[in-house]
Amino acid sequence: TADIDLTGETWTPVGMNRPYSGTFNGQGHTITGLNISSSSETVALFNNIGGAGKIMNLQLKDVTYNGSTAMGGIAHGNSGTITACSVTGTLTTASNTAAVGGIAASNLGNITACWFNGTITGGGNVGGIAVFNLNAGSYSGKIAACYWSGEGINAGVGNGYDTSGTTKVDNSTVTWQTAVGGMNAALTGNAYQWTSGTDGLPVLKKK
Repeated sequence: TADIDLTGETWTPVGMNRPYSGTFNGQGHTITGLNISSSSETVALFNNIGGAGKIMNLQLKDVTYNGSTAMGGIAHGNSGTITACSVTGTLTTASNTAAVGGIAASNLGNITACWFNGTITGGGNVGGIAVFNLNAGSYSGKIAACYWSGEGINAGVGNGYDTSGTTKVDNSTVTWQTAVGGMNAALTGNAYQWTSGTDGLPVLKKK
């Protein structure tokens, strides 16, 4: 119901013992200054989101993540839905095998109309939106209308997976204004949509 400043606070990812299966609706609000550091566990706002879990309408601003294993801006693993969420900040690992995704490390569910803008340092597998997007066999991972930009990132989905549904903002052929239009086209039934903020990056606004 309000913006949250977590600067200087300690955070343990939600869903460490069992996947998060509720609905977290940020209602357009912002969590600022989330700082997570761990040398042994995954680093994310949510560790694992279960099949019934829904994360929506949430903005993470100026995150600082440091870890040695997998990390994702919103989640480590997603089997549910992540809709209309954004992450800005820095994700850092000293491991050359870690999987680091701007929104999620591993996606088995749906990520729709989300964006990442920041820096990813290190990691053997890196994706602006996700590293692993598993959509074969019994897995049905799908990414749609997501945008990314930043340093240390070569693709929207890493590790050789299908990158469709992800677009790089190069501020030439694709701008953040382009991203606003693209994301909103996928949010027809959502109570919040993206608009251009004062810094040029998208911000959520209630319809």
